[in-house]
Amino acid sequence: MKQQVKLLIIATLLFSQFSQSQSPWTKEKGKAYLQIGASGLFYNQAQIDGKKVDLSKDYSDVTTQLYAEYGLTNKLEAQLILPYKIVSSESITGNSKVDLSGLGNITLGLKYKLYDQDWKISTGLQYIANSIDYNNTGLSTGFAANSLIPYITAGTSTGKWYYFGNLGYGYMSNDYSDYLKLDAELGYNIIPKGHIILAFNSKNVVSEENAFNNNSTQFPSYLDRQTYNAVGLKLNYEFKPEKFGANFSVFGAFGNDNAPLAPSLNLGIYTKI
Repeated sequence: MKQQVKLLIIATLLFSQFSQSQSPWTKEKGKAYLQIGASGLFYNQAQIDGKKVDLSKDYSDVTTQLYAEYGLTNKLEAQLILPYKIVSSESITGNSKVDLSGLGNITLGLKYKLYDQDWKISTGLQYIANSIDYNNTGLSTGFAANSLIPYITAGTSTGKWYYFGNLGYGYMSNDYSDYLKLDAELGYNIIPKGHIILAFNSKNVVSEENAFNNNSTQFPSYLDRQTYNAVGLKLNYEFKPEKFGANFSVFGAFGNDNAPLAPSLNLGIYTKI
């Protein structure tokens, strides 16, 4: 069991492997939310094709990211996720090192509020672009595929509690495997300006396609057929209510495959306009 329960980095602050969890709440017309985040992945082990593998190199995958939401109407919200990545590989002996930097997979999205009573229900669509850089050593700054993710999300809040869940389906190009995506959050207002949040994120392959056969020897951060089931703890604190704050998260994963094995720490600061 200890071999299976590993901390899994989701390398773009909850978006490349872990996207920003989509709640049913939408921004009002003209209102915006902006977050700048950073995370880092440092590993020499991965779970590949069902087996734990000791890699011959030390890998690093560092990301800074802008996440933005903007209310086009009181029911329709636009989203942007813009990651910039610095990745590298170095031989275990330290004799050689290769670096690569560039954009990751840019995400554009729309979310529409369907129902707005005690329970909130929204639906959305995200387009994840194949906007990555790569080199002939196998390094890349993201998945070499375009993705389209329709989803539905529902949730509510009562007293000091809030909770929501969303279900989506990821269609991927370039022979990458489609996947089912499930996210959920349970948050509690533990202090006047702060929340403690229990989160669950899951990505599970629906049908195995052929990209994995060609990229299984490439950068382990972005293999086809990537799977994980992760439980995380988030802390959120608003220094000035409805103006700006910060969040921190740590995630542990089980049942993961075709992904790095490493501890995960993620930090973001945000503002509401």
